[in-house]
Amino acid sequence: MAEIYQNSPLYLLGKHYVAWTFKQYYNEVVIIGKENIITGEAVIFAPNHLNALMDALAVLTLPPHEQVKVYLARADLFSLPPAVQKFLTFAKLMPAFRIRDGYENLGKNKESFELSTQVLLNNQALCIMPEGNQGEERKIRPLVKGIFRIAFDAQMQMPGNKTVHIIPIGIEMSEWINPGGNLIMNIGKPIRVADYMQVYAENPAKAINQLKDDLKKALDKLIINCDTEEYYDIYDTVIQILTPEYLRQNKLENNTLNRFSASQKIATSLVDMEKEQPEKLEIIAKKARNLQTLINHHGIDLNAANINQKGSNTILNKLLIAILSLTALPGILFNILPEKIIKSVPAWMKIQFKGFFSSVYYGASIILFPLFYILQASLLILMLGLSWWYFIPLIISQYILGKIGNWCKEKNRRIIQLNKWKRSNFKGKHLEIEKLIDEIKFYYSK
Repeated sequence: MAEIYQNSPLYLLGKHYVAWTFKQYYNEVVIIGKENIITGEAVIFAPNHLNALMDALAVLTLPPHEQVKVYLARADLFSLPPAVQKFLTFAKLMPAFRIRDGYENLGKNKESFELSTQVLLNNQALCIMPEGNQGEERKIRPLVKGIFRIAFDAQMQMPGNKTVHIIPIGIEMSEWINPGGNLIMNIGKPIRVADYMQVYAENPAKAINQLKDDLKKALDKLIINCDTEEYYDIYDTVIQILTPEYLRQNKLENNTLNRFSASQKIATSLVDMEKEQPEKLEIIAKKARNLQTLINHHGIDLNAANINQKGSNTILNKLLIAILSLTALPGILFNILPEKIIKSVPAWMKIQFKGFFSSVYYGASIILFPLFYILQASLLILMLGLSWWYFIPLIISQYILGKIGNWCKEKNRRIIQLNKWKRSNFKGKHLEIEKLIDEIKFYYSK
């Protein structure tokens, strides 16, 4: 039997399928800093933890495909039926017990930690979420010590001049729950654990704290860091308003990468403003809260309310959407039933935490959509008397038309928002919202 840090043909086949379907779940996946990925040496990938299973799958899809990635996962997953536990081990997951699992269970981490060390000593990769739990806010929560204990334990057993590398990864998602949106993985420079060993030999606690601080600082720079307690919702609103303005002023293309970079810079400036100019931030906050009230009351999308984005609502664009919507109608019909079933899964499983919804949607999708495509293709062939040579083309066409249908639905949603914004009977509030947007821009740049 292969060790957990060894690939098998069946595992690699499954990994190919999961990696491909994961990328289909999002409209766009952008990887920054691929050159920082190290292979053939001991690596611990350390991403921020936003969204349950999706963060782990994001790391799984990183190149190269053959690189083994073993995960430490929440221990309660391993209390599920034996068949599920067997699958988790096959997927290269090991249990990590936390204080919330009971102090009496912390000793059970010994086996997982020892196996983690073996993974590193065999020059393979671990993936450990250093925050220890997940949260939807765009900021790094306090890091737990497990990742550092494993790193130093492995480093002490490393032969020669080899080192364990901790690679920080910032994960950003534009959509937290539903399929679509953009996913960004921002890979930071590796941190060499060997560089901390002299301090560790003298004072282990000091070395752990130094490494923890350095990893925290690295992660802060890789995300849209809204590190605030009082103004978090304000940061989000201001970033949405100022990002298009930043791109225009700097003559940058309005794409996912540039929007992310601009949002990072704006978030950092707001954090600095809160520390150095709290009175200025309070003025902006009051304007932003008034804006939020108006936007929410009238059901307007803030992107539509940002007056500089209205140019996309052209007659030609509407005509194109209408044509594509008619073309996509078969795809929408083919996909509507599995979509409805998948949307009902969280309620059926009595899941209340929305941060886990996308993981459930994705997991159900990679099973149900292929099954429905196979069933629907078979029914079409039988009902229409077609040759079975049409079987594969019918499956592929259902997928393609479904993607077109989703694209059209999103475009139509945006046009509806823009039309709502432009309606003449809304003109009074229209001007008030524009005024607040302009005032936020003015006070920010003042």
